[in-house]
Amino acid sequence: MNVKTRLLSASLLVGVSSWAQASILPPNDLHLEDNLGMIANMTEEEFKEIIDGVVKHYQELAAKYKANIKVNALWSNSTVNASAQQMGNTWIINMYGGLARRSEVTADGFAMVVCHELGHHFAGFPLKGTSWAANEGQSDYFATHTCARRIWGEQKDVNAQFRSQVGDFERSKCDEAYVGQDDRDLCYRTAAAGFSLANLLSKLGSSAEPRFDTPDTKKVSRTADSHPAAQCRLDTYFQGALCGKPYDFMLIPGKKNPRGQNSIQSEEESAKYSCTELDAKSFGLRPTCWFRSRLTLKN
Repeated sequence: MNVKTRLLSASLLVGVSSWAQASILPPNDLHLEDNLGMIANMTEEEFKEIIDGVVKHYQELAAKYKANIKVNALWSNSTVNASAQQMGNTWIINMYGGLARRSEVTADGFAMVVCHELGHHFAGFPLKGTSWAANEGQSDYFATHTCARRIWGEQKDVNAQFRSQVGDFERSKCDEAYVGQDDRDLCYRTAAAGFSLANLLSKLGSSAEPRFDTPDTKKVSRTADSHPAAQCRLDTYFQGALCGKPYDFMLIPGKKNPRGQNSIQSEEESAKYSCTELDAKSFGLRPTCWFRSRLTLKN
């Protein structure tokens, strides 16, 4: 990576703590392991096709909020991350080749990264304080609960191929959550994509590989905005996949709520489009390892 590129990467990653920008990973030095000649799960052309294929589904919603989505598809940049920014009415996502070339990241896993970054713009409550950005856990949940359904919902033949690519545990949970085979197949595919990302996150944190059947038992006293641990993030991806509650694709829950974007009214609005204990379900809920609901039946 030359000096100019290194400075660009640094400038794009500055400000995460102040929420001027939000990124899927904490700052890291994994770029040192990257090179353009390495064998990856996608080519540069596929990298750009995946990004465009996801982003096109959110142009109409951006226009509703008088915004324009700008994509920086930086294939030659070795940064192992992805990020989102807002500059006025320009809503930006920065996608880096360094992340796409990681062996842990499948094409579907990379699509979920694009969904996560769009989630910072579109997922809504809970948001990072007074920032424009949905917090990290919510962006993860949005990626699998909402975005995956939108981009893959009609790819029934492809989704069906994942019946043999997931373990018995996740298959049984998807089968419990959904009656129709098409919905089950989408759940399998989304779970597999989430595992791809969680596996990368475990490498970053030098932690044990996360598992679907060993969820994080932590219970936060208040909703956390920062990056959850790898197991907690896998739990979030999986629970998003298990939540079949219909979502309004032309809404950002909590955004511009007159009572405040993180008010109880915003949470009530979000609850209409996400699974909660109020639905009398034990699956599909945002995990307590990062999310603390004020609407639960028992606290």
